Amino acid sequence: MLLTALLISCEKPSEVRYQGYVEGENIFLASPYSGILVKKLTHRGQVVKKNQLLFQLDSEPQILQIKQARAELNEAQRIYQDLQNPKRKPEIEAIKAQIGQIDAQLELAQIRVARFKHLHDMQAGDRDRLDQAIARYDELKHLRSQYQANLELAQLGGREEQINAQLARIKRLQEKLAETKWQLAQKSIYAPESGIIFDTFYLPGEFVASQQPIAALLTPKNVRIEFFVPAERVNGFNQGQIIEFTCMGCKKNYTARVSYISPEAEYVPPLVYSRDNADKLVFRIKAQILQPDKFKPGQPVTVMGIAHD
Repeated sequence: MLLTALLISCEKPSEVRYQGYVEGENIFLASPYSGILVKKLTHRGQVVKKNQLLFQLDSEPQILQIKQARAELNEAQRIYQDLQNPKRKPEIEAIKAQIGQIDAQLELAQIRVARFKHLHDMQAGDRDRLDQAIARYDELKHLRSQYQANLELAQLGGREEQINAQLARIKRLQEKLAETKWQLAQKSIYAPESGIIFDTFYLPGEFVASQQPIAALLTPKNVRIEFFVPAERVNGFNQGQIIEFTCMGCKKNYTARVSYISPEAEYVPPLVYSRDNADKLVFRIKAQILQPDKFKPGQPVTVMGIAHD
């Protein structure tokens, strides 16, 4: 009995073994906008570099919105430059006449849309002619908005007010253009960090909903070990400590830095369950592997304890 007690008291912390496994936390890559997957430039298991282009969704409708925003901005800047130059007061009646002409064309265009829609619904007309009629109607509406804006500028009380109003409009259009460009950029997915493509979820030609992951990226800093320490030994571990561990088939020991200690106890999970540790309460500890490229998620490990120089 005395000998047994002496042996237990002389047991070194480094001789205690803790079972665990390698854990990988994936980064799920997605776009905030939906679209058809047109480019898939990577595959499962591929090593990728930071800022490497991985996927692209189709550019519609953002590319059309950019063209329209640029056209509106160019027109607004032209009007601003025109206001800067000395000239006579805008001819309000002439602008009203232009609006009247557009209104007449709009009325005709609306009739054409209704007629082609009726023919299409009756299966007596093709979709292309209906689309052309709708596009012409939308074009006339946009043109009328421009003429109306010109009329409002012409009716302002003074040139300073006109100039200030036009500057404000230019700023709004610039912001609109920048926002649309940003939206288009979000349809190209780049690797935020270097790592391995753990999995992909779509093929080219498939529709991807907004915020739906296209791929999972596993980066070295997100590879760690997770192990379980009995309640009576958890006080021997602190965040930031370097621990030593090994794995099945490893030819040497490796090190990891403790990054998380669970604030509450739990029962031993089934993955590391054994007859010896049944019914034991343990604390979950996570540690960042200092050589993460040598391990894969799910790999069993054995922690020997605190590393000593």
